[in-house]
Amino acid sequence: MKNGSLTIAGCGIKFMSHLSIEAKAAIEQADLLFYLVNEPAMCSWLRDCHPDSISLEYIYEQHPLRKHAYQAMTTTIMQALEEEQHICVVLEGHPTVFATPALDAAIKAKKAGYSTRILPGISAEDYLFAELHIDPGSPGCQSYEATDFLVHKRIFDVRSHLVLWQVSVIGMLSYQPVHQHQKGTQILVEYLSEYYDLEHNVILFEGSQYPHIASRIDTLPLKNLPQANISRITTLYIPPVCQPMKDETMLKKLGLL
Repeated sequence: MKNGSLTIAGCGIKFMSHLSIEAKAAIEQADLLFYLVNEPAMCSWLRDCHPDSISLEYIYEQHPLRKHAYQAMTTTIMQALEEEQHICVVLEGHPTVFATPALDAAIKAKKAGYSTRILPGISAEDYLFAELHIDPGSPGCQSYEATDFLVHKRIFDVRSHLVLWQVSVIGMLSYQPVHQHQKGTQILVEYLSEYYDLEHNVILFEGSQYPHIASRIDTLPLKNLPQANISRITTLYIPPVCQPMKDETMLKKLGLL
């Protein structure tokens, strides 16, 4: 095993409330701390907590295309690790959910013989399940990145929960701090209208980032999605249209009938 180590830690969504004891210890014990977090208070706490902390946000300015930015972030993490330091990378939410740079670094570090671990965090989807009182196991749940969902025409079941991530940046390959989502969400609505009635209610969800502030849970007809207020942290939830039908043949095979 090589000297140096890599820890990828998720800080959850809500400031400090979601940060695990294990993640906090990893932050404090690291030689060097990288972070990519949207919430300003958490950024400030990380800087105060660790004297050698570096935000990876600057890489977006150097590499407009997100793909190239992610590759540069992975390279930055690996270069620091090669100096035989104990590195901790802190990411918002869960550290392997739409967190390509850190996950790629963890895979490369492990292959290279470095001690590597990933500490889970509370993702936007976890938060959504809790706030909307949803059991993803009943009647099942499908979860997709919105652009991927459209480009690959994912096969899905309208009788199950459907969660779509990153609906504010559909079709956008570059990092844009300020943007308009209407074109992308209109295309999404047109596609979904093949499977759902335009009056079918959907929910725009944003988990609260601060204690004592309620999460955003906005219910609206599918047809109104393009006119809605959708931010970078908005997740779209589409409820099932009906309960799934039981297959009597399979029930008999399983001895359930």
